[in-house]
Amino acid sequence: MRERHLAAIEISEQAERDLTLQLLTFGSTIAAVSETLDFHTLAHYLFALATAFSGFYEQCPALRAEGSVRDSRLLLCDLTARTLATGLDLLGIDAPDQM
Repeated sequence: MRERHLAAIEISEQAERDLTLQLLTFGSTIAAVSETLDFHTLAHYLFALATAFSGFYEQCPALRAEGSVRDSRLLLCDLTARTLATGLDLLGIDAPDQM
């Protein structure tokens, strides 16, 4: 099994902060939905996450960044993709392999 090393997330731009804060609320959103069965809450969360990612993508180019900033931004991209895929799966929706 390959060991996974996570880079630290560096937050220097408002869009990075907004996306990170949105990602951090996934667990509490899932917990709330599991108690209330209000699945629209999860759908609303996923829409808000996609919106935060869109702002991040426009304002914080990952591939043009260098060094640890690039690593951090790519990690945020990966976390967002995995979170969206997990949330969509919980709703019974297949996530696209790539966009």
